[in-house]
Amino acid sequence: MILAGAVLLSVILLIPNMDPRKPASSGGSSHDANTGPVANELDEEPTESIVVTVSMSPDQFAFLEEANERFRFKYPNIEVELLNIESKEEAYAAWKQDLMLGASSDIMLMDSGWVREFAVMGLLEPVDSVNAANTLSDQPAKLLAPLRWNSYLWGIPFDADPSILVWNKAMLAEQNLSDPPKDWTSFLQLADRLSASGNEGSLLYLPGDFSGTAAWLDAWSSGDQRGAAALILNEESANRLEKTASLTIPSMAVNKRLLGTEMDNQRLLASVVSWSEYKGLSQSEQDKLLIDKLKLRNLWLGSRSFVVSANTDRAEAAFSWIKEMTSVTEQERNYERLGKLPAKNSIYEIGGYSGSTAQYPPTWWLPLLNEEPVGEPPAPNWHKEWRRWEASWQLYTSGAADIAGFIQSVTASSSSKQ
Repeated sequence: MILAGAVLLSVILLIPNMDPRKPASSGGSSHDANTGPVANELDEEPTESIVVTVSMSPDQFAFLEEANERFRFKYPNIEVELLNIESKEEAYAAWKQDLMLGASSDIMLMDSGWVREFAVMGLLEPVDSVNAANTLSDQPAKLLAPLRWNSYLWGIPFDADPSILVWNKAMLAEQNLSDPPKDWTSFLQLADRLSASGNEGSLLYLPGDFSGTAAWLDAWSSGDQRGAAALILNEESANRLEKTASLTIPSMAVNKRLLGTEMDNQRLLASVVSWSEYKGLSQSEQDKLLIDKLKLRNLWLGSRSFVVSANTDRAEAAFSWIKEMTSVTEQERNYERLGKLPAKNSIYEIGGYSGSTAQYPPTWWLPLLNEEPVGEPPAPNWHKEWRRWEASWQLYTSGAADIAGFIQSVTASSSSKQ
């Protein structure tokens, strides 16, 4: 016993950290593990770099750069390189090629109609993990619809700029109408009455790109039918398009801001414009127009969403950046400056209380963006078909083809796929 006690005492004396009067690894020395090393780790937190590529006008890009500066101030350890490819078609081609080669940007802001195509090809990272239930509930259902595939969500909505149909209030009033015609037959009757009364200006304005024409055709389809945006031109819609062409003036011959006024003794009865174009009009110009809220279809057309490359190794930093860019504060700034509809339901609700139409979108958009049916999302080959339609439409608007040629081109292609 005496020998064992002596051995134990010698072990305690040789190993100071086992002294029961001294806490193990928690002393007050400035060199211990809980002070110096922790401070050094914070000072030397590694910097992550992500690349974001978008496709937008220079003015929009400058505004995004301002938002990015605010992000960098909040997240100093995330460096963001912003790139802009102004041409949408060039961006589409570059993103597809780079993603397939595994050398793409970490984040892309692309047309929402493209997302399913890229997701089906396995080029994107699902975003369900960052979209909690409360986040999803604040995102308009009709902007989420084209981003879903195979039970996953592949993009986070950023904004939307749908085409709207507006009517000349004065011309409707002259025909004792307080509301636009509700169906195609009623529209034709109105057009005939205006023509019989000597109104040479009972004309329509459609943009040079096909999106406005698609919105016009969709406006007259029933709510449960797939319209032109779904890439189907049946006999009924073809007849409507032919009649529309006879009432439409060339897209380059009119200034949309003169929709409610006379121009060369002509007046426009109706026009299709984007929401941001309408918001850009003065209040006096807006007061001359009546928005046809009952004929809004395919609201995802013209919307954009952030997607993340499947090849990124900076997913956490990428999602932090997207979360900041799609925050309520940034979305409010975007709407006030650019006029595109925000992808946050709460902003419309705030606008209902504030009453400031310049800063917040009208509350009547909220049910339209969320009501059932949400609508069928675009097929994975949507962009290919849409580009073909646009090319044919440009031939027509440039005078290189007549409307019959356009209709024949589209219907022949649609028939071959059935």
